[in-house]
Amino acid sequence: MSVDKYAVCPCGSGKKIKFCKCKESIEEMDRVVNMVNGGQIVPALDRLSEVLETHPDAAWALAVRGRLLLDLREYETLNENADRFIRLQPSNPLALTQRAAANLFRGQVEPATESMLTALTESGRDVDAFVLDVASALAYMLAQRGVFLTSRVYAALAMMTTGYQGGQAAVSVLQQLNTSPTINQLIKATPMLIARPSDVEWAERYDEAASLLENQKIDLAESKFQSLQRTLPQEPAVLSGLLMCAIWRGDTDAQSSLFKKLSECESLEYEERVQSRALSALVDPTSPDLSILVKRLEGTINNAEEVELCLTADSRFTSLPSNMLGSLRMTDSEVPPRAGFQILDRDKPESLDQLPPIDEVPESIALVFVYGKQTDRDARIEIHDVRPRDLESVKERISSLIDGIDLQEGDSDPLPLLAAVQPQVAIIPFKAKQSEAEKLQAELMEARLADRVVDTEIPFLGGKTLRETASDETLIFERTVAVRLMEQYDEIVSKSETLMEQVYQLSNLTAPENLHPEPAEAESVANEDLNRVYGDKLDPETLIYLLQRCQQVAATPAARRFATQLIETELTEEQKPAKMLAHMTLVNTAKQNDKALEALENAKAFATANQMPTAQLLLTEVSLRLAAGDPQGFQETIQSLTSQYGNDPEVMARLQQMLMAYGLIGPDGAPRSGGNPQSAGGNAPTSGGGLWTPDQGQQPPAQEGGGGSKLWVPGMD
Repeated sequence: MSVDKYAVCPCGSGKKIKFCKCKESIEEMDRVVNMVNGGQIVPALDRLSEVLETHPDAAWALAVRGRLLLDLREYETLNENADRFIRLQPSNPLALTQRAAANLFRGQVEPATESMLTALTESGRDVDAFVLDVASALAYMLAQRGVFLTSRVYAALAMMTTGYQGGQAAVSVLQQLNTSPTINQLIKATPMLIARPSDVEWAERYDEAASLLENQKIDLAESKFQSLQRTLPQEPAVLSGLLMCAIWRGDTDAQSSLFKKLSECESLEYEERVQSRALSALVDPTSPDLSILVKRLEGTINNAEEVELCLTADSRFTSLPSNMLGSLRMTDSEVPPRAGFQILDRDKPESLDQLPPIDEVPESIALVFVYGKQTDRDARIEIHDVRPRDLESVKERISSLIDGIDLQEGDSDPLPLLAAVQPQVAIIPFKAKQSEAEKLQAELMEARLADRVVDTEIPFLGGKTLRETASDETLIFERTVAVRLMEQYDEIVSKSETLMEQVYQLSNLTAPENLHPEPAEAESVANEDLNRVYGDKLDPETLIYLLQRCQQVAATPAARRFATQLIETELTEEQKPAKMLAHMTLVNTAKQNDKALEALENAKAFATANQMPTAQLLLTEVSLRLAAGDPQGFQETIQSLTSQYGNDPEVMARLQQMLMAYGLIGPDGAPRSGGNPQSAGGNAPTSGGGLWTPDQGQQPPAQEGGGGSKLWVPGMD
């Protein structure tokens, strides 16, 4: 195949081959491409090395070699290749992207982001697919680090570039960011650039900077915005331009600072200022504004076995399951504790034969670990995650049980705010059906969650609580920020229908009014407002649209409301599949497993009445029956699946994958030794977060984001 001299050179210079310095060696490209297409990657790399020896300025060879080294994960060699490429062509976007990739996959995210910014600045109108591939990988790494806004802009760049075929990775990143219930709604959208005032003398300078920003020329845009800020230090439009540059740069300190400055701009609407102050905390994954300080106590003991027996016998301690302790090493080399306990805020119920009333369910206020004597350490006791308000009572309790102990105080790693505001239900082995435990769990959240929220120390309230500051008018802005921030966590608001009404009342704040938009207004509803939207003025099409949006961004209260309304609405034949979507929404957002099964039965009845397939419904039921510990229901569901879809290889393959994931069968399809539906329940997903029982042989499922713990019962009757 002859080389088209009028094609764009693959070196990334943007020039046609005929006018590029690579033209002298470009004939070698056919040979290299044929090797790569034939799977001869190593010979292709050898040939590229030979080309570069003969033609040191063959930038195309460095570009192709970099892609191959990235595929082979040869990151050190890739970095050397990038350095040579940059020395040859310092402004080449492919060379800069290679350096970004080498840094990124060695864990150096900050320099990788800087290289990517320069690569985008140097790119022409059409961004190379290789640049977008690395942008997608960068978005993923940033999301893992909690730098959500920066992750979002790079993922959106890759997803929305016309003609780019590799956008699925970016779509996956955005889906994870949007659907996570532990990511705040306020940070599930990129901030909009604030428009400048009309008829200002600096309009042309601002518009030029905004145009550069829009075209991802971030370095150039930032310098112009910085020049404007020197004369306009408090102008919101300029601050927002600098904010957008900081987002692209991944500089969370600058993002936080600029959001805080925007919150102080009195020319902005009050609600916009409140959101900016909340975002100043949310953009920084290590923000002290979202961390609750906790203490750690440690003391030497004489006899670990005696201490263990003493704590076990006390009514304010409950033992952690032994299979949890192995995962509680502080480092890989340290031995796990010999025993672990939770300190309770009230006495354990005397009888464990049934679930107690709500007001008798204990919560955990600290974790205690007992370590035996080691070669280089005495036997000791450690107490972790003690809130300052509980510190003295914990010291007194421990000192009353262990004579002569000298407890040394230190700081523990801070608790995330999202975990601190949720009740930490103690692990106590009550004898009860799992459905009963789930019901009590839901009722307990309804009863205690609001008090827990308003009694949590908020750092930007000076370490005080919403309840303590409810009458302090000087802190009304900060209190509003705190409550607005809380209500945008789906992990919190999905657990109680009346939560925010109680929180606003207890905080002495006025809740925002509910929204009743017309159909034409629905698309302009912001993510953070979805849970306040009611659909009494909306037509079915708009309800369907809003339901899908709620699912995409995890706005569970609104999703339940719209789904219920759609089920009760008369739909056309074309719209009826949306009613199935509504039924499944109620299944997936149910707070309890039995409620999910009830919603699933309604979904199956609707599907049967309307001659719709039920394969997905039955597969969902398999998971729910396993989670409920219902062997008979599990077997009946399997029989329904095999009788109706036994000849459908796709459905049967999905069923096999599920059963393998739950440990019921091996890869060959044979039953696992000792496997049964009830024992698999510990691995099965549940709609409402799930309960764990000790006979399931698995560690209690960890909540995403470290939220409140679950009731724990030893089995189903």
